[in-house]
Amino acid sequence: MLEHAATLYDGVVDLAGAAITQGSYTATEPLSFGTHSGGGAVDLSVISRLRWEILYEETPALIAALRIAGFAAWLRQPEELGPLSPIHIHAIAVGDPELSEAAEAQLTGEFGYFRGFNGLPHADGIPIPDAHGGPVVCRWMLDLGYADLRAGSGD
Repeated sequence: MLEHAATLYDGVVDLAGAAITQGSYTATEPLSFGTHSGGGAVDLSVISRLRWEILYEETPALIAALRIAGFAAWLRQPEELGPLSPIHIHAIAVGDPELSEAAEAQLTGEFGYFRGFNGLPHADGIPIPDAHGGPVVCRWMLDLGYADLRAGSGD
């Protein structure tokens, strides 16, 4: 899926290689809330290794390519997850049969992608809208049982 997203994106960030900062089956990072403890989760750097600056101009195309390739993907801002958490793109592969419970919740849960939110649970219980325009829903996702769960989506 990352290789497919890379061909759709065709930019300077190496989506299927050097940009990967955390993959699946890793439970050592407490700020990941268990989303990476199963399959289908990946974090991608959006910092230029040449200039050591944030590639903000690349993020819309990166998010779009990842979503078209079948990921729920969001830009996580610096310190959004906690002190010292870096800026990165967090992505969950829709339909991966080995997703952790936390990753699946980022897709369909109360704060999830298919509900039009940013995937992060909040102590106040108020979901934050997806800054990237809401879910991309493909036929194969519907076949797997996923759907646009946003209020008023005609479900």
